[in-house]
Amino acid sequence: MGSVIATLVELRLGADVVRAVPTWRPDSHPRSAALTARAIVVLAGLPRATVVHVHMSEGGSFVREAAVLASARLRGMTRIVTLHGYRFAETCARWPRLVTRVLGMATAITALSEADRGLAQRLVPGVPVELLPNPVALDGAAGAVSETAEVVLFAGEVGKRKGADVLYAAWRTVAASRPLARCIVVGPSTALALAPLERFERHGPVGRERVRELIREARVVALPSRGEVLPMILAEAMAAGRPFVATPVGGVTEMSQGGVLVAVGDAPALAAALEALLGNPQRAQAIGRAGAARCEEWMAPEVVGARLRELYSTSRRRGLYAGVRDLAS
Repeated sequence: MGSVIATLVELRLGADVVRAVPTWRPDSHPRSAALTARAIVVLAGLPRATVVHVHMSEGGSFVREAAVLASARLRGMTRIVTLHGYRFAETCARWPRLVTRVLGMATAITALSEADRGLAQRLVPGVPVELLPNPVALDGAAGAVSETAEVVLFAGEVGKRKGADVLYAAWRTVAASRPLARCIVVGPSTALALAPLERFERHGPVGRERVRELIREARVVALPSRGEVLPMILAEAMAAGRPFVATPVGGVTEMSQGGVLVAVGDAPALAAALEALLGNPQRAQAIGRAGAARCEEWMAPEVVGARLRELYSTSRRRGLYAGVRDLAS
């Protein structure tokens, strides 16, 4: 979510002036509360015509951002909410009244998956909900897939949620059948213990630019996750014309043109899909090109930016109309 917000600010998507005001600090509830209070103070100094776009994950986010939304509503500002958390359904089931009240304060909502969009529509039928992806620019520095070595890349938290254990199990088969293939794994560790495995390379977290470099060097990206919304690693793979093998969770199904989908937890199917792409660079390149085309038409910053401008404009008009209607009543 942080990288998405950074892109929105850097490219000024949706408005001529875009500013980020954080409300969360990892592993520090007091600091997060202080940041939320600061955000409310910042809102108080902004014009009422300002559009407040709140990016929410799950759990405690619905408490922090509720205060921001309430403050913005009190001032008559337009309020957009984007749902990022992969456990949105779980949050709704656990705190249905809280989620309904918080989302009910929004002028409009955007979701990253059809499942989340449908759930939000059912919770707050009076609030418009749109499906809007994260912005991702095509990677002009990426070469042809056919020129890559047999490299599989996994980038993300190295744990069960992202399916690192499934990839590890599948790699035993892949390594036996593809003697030149390598699997590069980058990301923060979890409690998942993985013993050393032939040509299965473990690395720690790396920066965004290094991830892009690794994607360019890979023939295929793997993400056999058990839970996602719209994973950036797959979007960036599509932007570079690299095919992926992933699972049909969250918004991944909306990205399926750029890869091959296998069932959650199915290590043999994952191994077979990886073997097929590693062994057939022409097929890998064809899928990669289809993914790049989908990325350009759906996730390009200029496309997302134009849709945000339209959303902000229509939401502002809707809010003004509601205000006039309330005064008339």
